[in-house]
Amino acid sequence: MSFPLRWILIAAVWLLAASIIWSERGNLGKDSKAPHLFLDPTATHSEGEMVYIEEVINPDQGLPMVHVASLAEMSDGLLAAVWYGGTSECAPDVKIYFSEKEAHLPWVSPRAIMTREHAEKDLGRPVKSLGNAVLLPGPGGSLRLLFDTIAMGRWSGSQLNSSLSKDGGATWAPSERFTLSPFFNFSELVRTPPVGLHSGGWCVPIYQEFLGKFPELLWLRERNGKLLAEKSRIAGGCSSFQPSLIPLGEESAVVLLRDYTDARKIFLTTTENAGRSWKARSASTLPNPDSGISGLKLSDGRLLVAFNNSSKDRSNLALAVSDDQGKSWKEIATLESQSGSTFSYPFLMHSSDGLIHMAYTWRSKAIKMVSFNEAWIRSREATSIVP
Repeated sequence: MSFPLRWILIAAVWLLAASIIWSERGNLGKDSKAPHLFLDPTATHSEGEMVYIEEVINPDQGLPMVHVASLAEMSDGLLAAVWYGGTSECAPDVKIYFSEKEAHLPWVSPRAIMTREHAEKDLGRPVKSLGNAVLLPGPGGSLRLLFDTIAMGRWSGSQLNSSLSKDGGATWAPSERFTLSPFFNFSELVRTPPVGLHSGGWCVPIYQEFLGKFPELLWLRERNGKLLAEKSRIAGGCSSFQPSLIPLGEESAVVLLRDYTDARKIFLTTTENAGRSWKARSASTLPNPDSGISGLKLSDGRLLVAFNNSSKDRSNLALAVSDDQGKSWKEIATLESQSGSTFSYPFLMHSSDGLIHMAYTWRSKAIKMVSFNEAWIRSREATSIVP
């Protein structure tokens, strides 16, 4: 073995060990008292006729690529959405876009709320590109944006940041960077829906892409005007990531995991003590072509998941339900299906009117949203017909 290669390997092993030790510093620990309790995000069950609505959030935006949308309901009932767009993933011209809508009205024209230049100025460090973003709604119309910047390379060179808006997204405070990893603070990403906590904070599913794929949770709380962050690892080895957290109670939850192996399955794990410990991950009955997933709990306690129903590609997008906490699933609808196309990165959420909304990337050209209620879900189950 050559001298430089030997030292590179030694450095890699040291950095991996340091990363594990660092993550354990933020781990909640099996014997510690649970510092956080999950809020049940299940919306009020909506009775009445079936509802199913399709919308394009960013019609005629005209960008070569748009990708990875997320949704939030603000305190005034408005829906907000963010996504990124530009010439391609990780390109210097990528920007994070924002739009909002009132019920029964179209989405307003999207506008850029974060650019590479803006992030560089706020953070005081080089930024190559921007990436995934999610919104955390707060009281009085406040919104907190969590977003990724890429310092070098691609996603493994990413860093996680935060910016606060106190006026519903009209203006944003200077961005701040989270310190979550010892490896130059690289490789921390966000994508799936956050979960509120009884303490008033948030539990945000995140993941790391350095020397493997690692699912994690970011616990956020505000004290005296400062945002405090604590990170913990989810059981999942080093080949599952982009966790979708589904609380079942104050301390129990299921996490669905994107697969990065030849198994090509959605994996899952559970906790009974608010994330202090996790059961060993296991494969579900659903396929996963190394693609993003999103899940939530219905009002009757069952689980709903949006996923690519294929082990090979992202040419369709489907919904399935489970009445045994993810052990088995029943497909109820195929929302998109076309050979050679891609429909990806679903993001599911409840709104206070009882509707379920799902945003997703449509052929990399548009951000689409479908909205439906549980009456529509029941009708799909009753007929067992996939459109």
